[in-house]
Amino acid sequence: MSNDQPWIDSKNDAPIAPTKKPMNGCLLASLIVGGLGMVCLMVCCGALAWVGYTMKPTITNVPAEVLAAGQKILNVKISDDFIGDNAVTMDNMIFTNRTAKFRHKEGKGQLLMGTMKLKMGDPNQAKLQSGQMRGPFEMEVRNNLDIKKTESREIMVNGQKASVAIGEATDRTTGKAVHTADLDISLPSGETFILLRMDDDIWDEAAVLKMLEESKVPE
Repeated sequence: MSNDQPWIDSKNDAPIAPTKKPMNGCLLASLIVGGLGMVCLMVCCGALAWVGYTMKPTITNVPAEVLAAGQKILNVKISDDFIGDNAVTMDNMIFTNRTAKFRHKEGKGQLLMGTMKLKMGDPNQAKLQSGQMRGPFEMEVRNNLDIKKTESREIMVNGQKASVAIGEATDRTTGKAVHTADLDISLPSGETFILLRMDDDIWDEAAVLKMLEESKVPE
């Protein structure tokens, strides 16, 4: 018998790697669904962020920009005595909403205008929304006024009949006599209104009615 140690194959001593089991089907499905859910969440969040951005109003106090915004409500030739005060515009995939305010340069009057148009949903809702938007404007124009009498004048705007409410009032603060004019009309550009207030010393009913009659629908 040989004294030499028997030869041992080193390969037999190497650890045997465990056989990889295939990924459980439920786990794989869960990972796929979870990944798709994460992608959808990111897409939805991005879409919501985009919608939120489009809902953000554009506000300006630059007179020339206020005038331009007003012309998109109703193309009216506004007297040079009225200066653009501020305008707010919201134009997105759901609706268009524009408002513009003008003030007399000597503090003798105000002109406020606005329009609302829905791009989806029930068009009749635009009248409701326009009325809600009009309310605060009317309160601003009628502030401190005691209305004595209101009469209606029929005019033609954009080929359709429209009624203008002419009011006689007194300003409780100053004691001055004041006239008002209100116009509400449905146009292709949306439910539109104009509210006007002028001290009697600058009031000219014929000129006001002519201004409204010669107004044009914005393109």
